[in-house]
Amino acid sequence: MTTNEAVMPGKSTYKTKMTSWLTLETEKTPRILLAPIVLFLLALTVYPFLYAIYIGTQDYNLADPLGKEFVGLGNVVTLFADARFWNGLENTVVFMAVSIIFEMILGFVLAGLLAKNFKGSAIAKSIFLLPTITTPVVVGLIWVMLYDPQFGIISYVLGLFGHSQSWLSNEGSAIWALIAVDIWEWTPFVALILLAGIQSLPDEPYEAARVDGASTVQTFVHITLPLMKQYIVIALIFRFMDSFRWFDTIYVMTQGGPGIATETLNMFGYLQGFKFLNVGYAAVIGLFMLAVITVISQSVIKKFLLPRK
Repeated sequence: MTTNEAVMPGKSTYKTKMTSWLTLETEKTPRILLAPIVLFLLALTVYPFLYAIYIGTQDYNLADPLGKEFVGLGNVVTLFADARFWNGLENTVVFMAVSIIFEMILGFVLAGLLAKNFKGSAIAKSIFLLPTITTPVVVGLIWVMLYDPQFGIISYVLGLFGHSQSWLSNEGSAIWALIAVDIWEWTPFVALILLAGIQSLPDEPYEAARVDGASTVQTFVHITLPLMKQYIVIALIFRFMDSFRWFDTIYVMTQGGPGIATETLNMFGYLQGFKFLNVGYAAVIGLFMLAVITVISQSVIKKFLLPRK
Protein backbone atom coordinates (compact mmCIF):
# COMPACT_ATOMS: atom_id res chain seq x y z
CA MET A 1 0.00 0.00 0.00
CA THR A 2 1.43 3.37 -0.99
CA THR A 3 1.61 6.43 1.23
CA ASN A 4 -1.06 8.22 -0.79
CA GLU A 5 -3.46 5.29 -0.46
CA ALA A 6 -2.98 5.28 3.32
CA VAL A 7 -3.79 8.98 3.58
CA MET A 8 -6.86 8.96 1.34
CA PRO A 9 -9.29 7.38 3.88
CA GLY A 10 -8.45 10.08 6.40
CA LYS A 11 -8.98 12.81 3.84
CA SER A 12 -12.29 11.28 2.82
CA THR A 13 -13.49 11.14 6.44
CA TYR A 14 -12.38 14.73 7.06
CA LYS A 15 -14.14 15.88 3.89
CA THR A 16 -17.32 14.07 4.92
CA LYS A 17 -17.30 15.68 8.37
CA MET A 18 -16.69 19.15 6.91
CA THR A 19 -19.49 18.65 4.40
CA SER A 20 -21.85 17.53 7.19
CA TRP A 21 -21.02 20.56 9.34
CA LEU A 22 -21.32 23.02 6.49
CA THR A 23 -24.65 21.59 5.33
CA LEU A 24 -25.87 21.11 8.95
CA GLU A 25 -26.50 17.44 8.35
CA THR A 26 -25.42 16.23 11.78
CA GLU A 27 -27.09 14.90 14.91
CA LYS A 28 -26.37 18.20 16.64
CA THR A 29 -28.17 20.24 13.98
CA PRO A 30 -31.45 20.68 15.95
CA ARG A 31 -29.56 21.93 19.00
CA ILE A 32 -27.42 24.24 16.88
CA LEU A 33 -30.46 25.75 15.19
CA LEU A 34 -32.40 26.10 18.46
CA ALA A 35 -29.52 27.55 20.47
CA PRO A 36 -29.89 31.20 19.30
CA ILE A 37 -33.63 31.40 20.00
CA VAL A 38 -33.20 29.61 23.36
CA LEU A 39 -30.50 32.08 24.39
CA PHE A 40 -32.68 34.95 23.22
CA LEU A 41 -35.68 33.71 25.23
CA LEU A 42 -33.52 33.19 28.31
CA ALA A 43 -32.17 36.72 27.99
CA LEU A 44 -35.68 38.08 27.43
CA THR A 45 -37.51 36.21 30.21
CA VAL A 46 -35.38 34.37 32.74
CA TYR A 47 -32.80 37.08 33.33
CA PRO A 48 -35.37 39.92 33.86
CA PHE A 49 -37.35 37.63 36.18
CA LEU A 50 -34.30 36.82 38.31
CA TYR A 51 -33.23 40.46 38.28
CA ALA A 52 -36.72 41.54 39.38
CA ILE A 53 -36.49 39.15 42.34
CA TYR A 54 -33.10 40.61 43.23
CA ILE A 55 -34.28 44.22 42.91
CA GLY A 56 -37.40 43.36 44.93
CA THR A 57 -35.19 42.63 47.93
CA GLN A 58 -33.60 46.07 47.72
CA ASP A 59 -34.66 49.52 48.84
CA TYR A 60 -33.65 50.98 45.51
CA ASN A 61 -34.73 54.40 44.24
CA LEU A 62 -33.30 55.70 40.97
CA ALA A 63 -33.18 59.20 42.43
CA ASP A 64 -30.36 57.84 44.63
CA PRO A 65 -28.80 55.01 42.56
CA LEU A 66 -25.87 54.58 44.95
CA GLY A 67 -28.08 54.30 48.01
CA LYS A 68 -29.30 50.78 47.31
CA GLU A 69 -29.94 48.83 50.53
CA PHE A 70 -30.90 45.20 51.11
CA VAL A 71 -34.27 44.93 52.89
CA GLY A 72 -35.20 41.30 52.25
CA LEU A 73 -38.99 40.98 52.41
CA GLY A 74 -39.37 44.58 53.54
CA ASN A 75 -40.95 45.64 50.24
CA VAL A 76 -43.47 42.79 50.51
CA VAL A 77 -44.45 43.88 54.02
CA THR A 78 -44.77 47.47 52.84
CA LEU A 79 -46.88 46.36 49.88
CA PHE A 80 -49.50 44.56 51.95
CA ALA A 81 -49.64 47.48 54.39
CA ASP A 82 -50.10 50.03 51.60
CA ALA A 83 -53.69 51.31 51.30
CA ARG A 84 -52.99 52.35 47.72
CA PHE A 85 -52.10 48.75 46.84
CA TRP A 86 -55.44 47.51 48.17
CA ASN A 87 -57.23 50.25 46.26
CA GLY A 88 -55.47 49.12 43.06
CA LEU A 89 -56.35 45.49 43.78
CA GLU A 90 -60.00 46.42 44.38
CA ASN A 91 -60.16 48.43 41.16
CA THR A 92 -58.55 45.54 39.26
CA VAL A 93 -60.99 42.95 40.64
CA VAL A 94 -64.04 45.15 39.95
CA PHE A 95 -62.80 45.92 36.47
CA MET A 96 -62.09 42.25 35.67
CA ALA A 97 -65.28 40.83 37.17
CA VAL A 98 -67.72 43.22 35.49
CA SER A 99 -66.00 43.35 32.10
CA ILE A 100 -65.44 39.58 31.82
CA ILE A 101 -69.03 38.74 32.83
CA PHE A 102 -70.48 41.09 30.22
CA GLU A 103 -67.95 40.00 27.58
CA MET A 104 -68.86 36.35 28.07
CA ILE A 105 -72.61 37.01 27.91
CA LEU A 106 -72.42 39.35 24.92
CA GLY A 107 -69.78 37.12 23.31
CA PHE A 108 -72.17 34.17 23.43
CA VAL A 109 -74.96 36.22 21.89
CA LEU A 110 -72.69 37.59 19.19
CA ALA A 111 -71.19 34.17 18.45
CA GLY A 112 -74.68 32.68 18.11
CA LEU A 113 -75.64 35.37 15.61
CA LEU A 114 -72.44 35.02 13.60
CA ALA A 115 -72.78 31.21 13.51
CA LYS A 116 -75.87 31.55 11.35
CA ASN A 117 -75.24 31.68 7.63
CA PHE A 118 -76.77 34.84 6.24
CA LYS A 119 -76.02 37.16 3.37
CA GLY A 120 -73.00 39.29 4.19
CA SER A 121 -71.95 37.17 7.20
CA ALA A 122 -68.27 37.31 6.18
CA ILE A 123 -68.38 41.11 6.03
CA ALA A 124 -70.21 41.25 9.36
CA LYS A 125 -67.52 39.11 11.02
CA SER A 126 -64.80 41.41 9.72
CA ILE A 127 -66.61 44.51 10.98
CA PHE A 128 -67.24 43.00 14.42
CA LEU A 129 -63.51 42.24 14.78
CA LEU A 130 -62.41 45.83 14.13
CA PRO A 131 -62.38 46.88 17.82
CA THR A 132 -60.17 43.93 18.76
CA ILE A 133 -57.57 44.53 16.05
CA THR A 134 -57.41 48.27 16.74
CA THR A 135 -54.36 49.44 18.69
CA PRO A 136 -55.31 49.95 22.37
CA VAL A 137 -53.77 53.44 22.38
CA VAL A 138 -55.95 54.39 19.41
CA VAL A 139 -58.97 52.89 21.18
CA GLY A 140 -58.23 55.06 24.20
CA LEU A 141 -57.92 58.23 22.12
CA ILE A 142 -61.17 57.49 20.28
CA TRP A 143 -63.10 56.99 23.51
CA VAL A 144 -61.58 60.08 25.12
CA MET A 145 -63.13 62.06 22.29
CA LEU A 146 -66.43 60.19 22.60
CA TYR A 147 -66.55 60.86 26.36
CA ASP A 148 -65.57 64.52 26.02
CA PRO A 149 -68.14 66.54 28.05
CA GLN A 150 -68.33 69.35 25.47
CA PHE A 151 -67.79 67.75 22.07
CA GLY A 152 -68.27 64.02 22.65
CA ILE A 153 -71.22 62.28 21.01
CA ILE A 154 -71.95 60.24 24.16
CA SER A 155 -72.27 63.31 26.34
CA TYR A 156 -74.36 65.02 23.67
CA VAL A 157 -76.85 62.13 23.36
CA LEU A 158 -77.14 61.68 27.13
CA GLY A 159 -77.45 65.44 27.51
CA LEU A 160 -80.66 65.28 25.49
CA PHE A 161 -82.09 63.24 28.36
CA GLY A 162 -80.55 65.39 31.07
CA HIS A 163 -77.72 62.99 32.00
CA SER A 164 -74.70 64.77 30.57
CA GLN A 165 -71.58 64.64 32.72
CA SER A 166 -67.80 64.46 32.56
CA TRP A 167 -67.39 60.70 32.57
CA LEU A 168 -63.61 60.44 32.90
CA SER A 169 -63.11 63.17 35.49
CA ASN A 170 -65.81 61.91 37.86
CA GLU A 171 -64.63 59.43 40.52
CA GLY A 172 -67.96 57.63 40.50
CA SER A 173 -68.18 57.06 36.75
CA ALA A 174 -64.57 56.84 35.53
CA ILE A 175 -64.07 53.13 36.27
CA TRP A 176 -67.40 52.26 34.63
CA ALA A 177 -66.46 54.29 31.57
CA LEU A 178 -63.26 52.24 31.27
CA ILE A 179 -65.18 49.00 31.73
CA ALA A 180 -67.47 49.98 28.87
CA VAL A 181 -64.43 50.56 26.64
CA ASP A 182 -62.98 47.17 27.54
CA ILE A 183 -66.29 45.43 26.81
CA TRP A 184 -66.53 47.18 23.45
CA GLU A 185 -62.95 46.31 22.54
CA TRP A 186 -62.73 42.67 23.64
CA THR A 187 -66.24 41.21 23.28
CA PRO A 188 -65.53 40.39 19.59
CA PHE A 189 -62.43 38.46 20.65
CA VAL A 190 -64.47 36.35 23.08
CA ALA A 191 -67.14 35.89 20.41
CA LEU A 192 -64.50 34.65 17.95
CA ILE A 193 -63.32 31.94 20.37
CA LEU A 194 -66.90 30.90 21.20
CA LEU A 195 -67.84 30.95 17.52
CA ALA A 196 -65.11 28.38 16.84
CA GLY A 197 -66.64 26.23 19.57
CA ILE A 198 -70.19 26.59 18.28
CA GLN A 199 -69.16 25.62 14.76
CA SER A 200 -67.45 22.47 16.07
CA LEU A 201 -70.49 21.18 17.99
CA PRO A 202 -71.96 17.86 16.77
CA ASP A 203 -75.54 17.76 15.49
CA GLU A 204 -76.58 14.46 17.12
CA PRO A 205 -77.20 15.76 20.69
CA TYR A 206 -79.38 18.59 19.35
CA GLU A 207 -81.40 16.22 17.17
CA ALA A 208 -81.97 13.98 20.20
CA ALA A 209 -83.00 17.00 22.29
CA ARG A 210 -85.56 18.04 19.67
CA VAL A 211 -86.98 14.54 19.61
CA ASP A 212 -87.28 14.56 23.42
CA GLY A 213 -89.01 17.94 23.29
CA ALA A 214 -86.33 19.91 25.15
CA SER A 215 -86.78 23.68 25.22
CA THR A 216 -84.18 26.14 23.94
CA VAL A 217 -83.06 26.98 27.48
CA GLN A 218 -82.76 23.31 28.44
CA THR A 219 -80.79 22.58 25.29
CA PHE A 220 -78.43 25.47 25.99
CA VAL A 221 -77.88 24.56 29.65
CA HIS A 222 -77.58 20.80 29.31
CA ILE A 223 -75.97 20.43 25.89
CA THR A 224 -74.35 23.63 24.61
CA LEU A 225 -72.63 24.74 27.82
CA PRO A 226 -71.09 21.32 28.66
CA LEU A 227 -69.86 20.85 25.09
CA MET A 228 -68.48 24.41 25.04
CA LYS A 229 -66.65 24.11 28.36
CA GLN A 230 -63.16 24.09 26.91
CA TYR A 231 -63.79 27.10 24.68
CA ILE A 232 -65.38 29.03 27.55
CA VAL A 233 -62.41 28.30 29.82
CA ILE A 234 -59.93 29.34 27.11
CA ALA A 235 -61.78 32.64 26.60
CA LEU A 236 -61.89 33.21 30.37
CA ILE A 237 -58.17 32.57 30.79
CA PHE A 238 -57.22 34.91 27.95
CA ARG A 239 -59.47 37.67 29.21
CA PHE A 240 -58.40 37.20 32.82
CA MET A 241 -54.72 37.55 31.97
CA ASP A 242 -55.28 40.52 29.65
CA SER A 243 -57.63 42.45 31.92
CA PHE A 244 -55.51 41.84 35.02
CA ARG A 245 -52.56 43.57 33.38
CA TRP A 246 -54.54 46.10 31.30
CA PHE A 247 -52.53 49.31 31.13
CA ASP A 248 -52.25 51.13 27.80
CA THR A 249 -55.86 52.25 27.37
CA ILE A 250 -56.12 53.29 31.04
CA TYR A 251 -52.93 55.31 30.71
CA VAL A 252 -54.21 57.12 27.63
CA MET A 253 -57.67 57.81 29.05
CA THR A 254 -57.23 58.54 32.77
CA GLN A 255 -53.66 57.70 33.91
CA GLY A 256 -55.28 56.19 37.00
CA GLY A 257 -57.33 59.29 37.83
CA PRO A 258 -59.26 61.14 38.90
CA GLY A 259 -57.19 60.73 42.03
CA ILE A 260 -56.75 56.97 42.28
CA ALA A 261 -60.28 56.03 41.16
CA THR A 262 -59.07 54.05 38.11
CA GLU A 263 -55.61 53.10 39.36
CA THR A 264 -55.28 49.36 38.77
CA LEU A 265 -52.37 47.27 40.02
CA ASN A 266 -50.57 47.59 36.71
CA MET A 267 -50.95 51.37 36.75
CA PHE A 268 -49.89 51.46 40.41
CA GLY A 269 -46.73 49.52 39.60
CA TYR A 270 -45.97 51.76 36.63
CA LEU A 271 -46.30 54.91 38.72
CA GLN A 272 -44.08 53.51 41.47
CA GLY A 273 -41.38 52.52 39.01
CA PHE A 274 -41.40 55.30 36.41
CA LYS A 275 -42.85 58.30 38.23
CA PHE A 276 -41.64 57.82 41.81
CA LEU A 277 -38.55 55.84 40.62
CA ASN A 278 -38.99 53.28 43.41
CA VAL A 279 -37.93 50.33 41.28
CA GLY A 280 -37.54 47.87 44.16
CA TYR A 281 -41.13 48.41 45.24
CA ALA A 282 -42.35 48.32 41.62
CA ALA A 283 -40.57 45.00 41.09
CA VAL A 284 -42.46 43.47 44.03
CA ILE A 285 -45.76 44.70 42.55
CA GLY A 286 -44.90 43.10 39.22
CA LEU A 287 -43.91 39.83 40.87
CA PHE A 288 -47.16 39.81 42.84
CA MET A 289 -49.15 40.23 39.63
CA LEU A 290 -47.13 37.47 37.93
CA ALA A 291 -47.78 35.12 40.86
CA VAL A 292 -51.54 35.79 40.83
CA ILE A 293 -51.83 35.29 37.07
CA THR A 294 -49.73 32.11 37.14
CA VAL A 295 -51.48 30.48 40.11
CA ILE A 296 -55.03 31.22 38.96
CA SER A 297 -54.40 30.35 35.30
CA GLN A 298 -52.63 27.09 36.10
CA SER A 299 -55.33 26.12 38.59
CA VAL A 300 -58.10 26.70 36.05
CA ILE A 301 -56.20 24.84 33.32
CA LYS A 302 -55.55 21.82 35.54
CA LYS A 303 -59.17 21.71 36.73
CA PHE A 304 -61.00 22.20 33.45
CA LEU A 305 -58.67 21.54 30.51
CA LEU A 306 -56.20 18.83 31.47
CA PRO A 307 -57.46 15.23 31.56
CA ARG A 308 -57.98 13.88 35.03
CA LYS A 309 -55.84 10.96 36.13
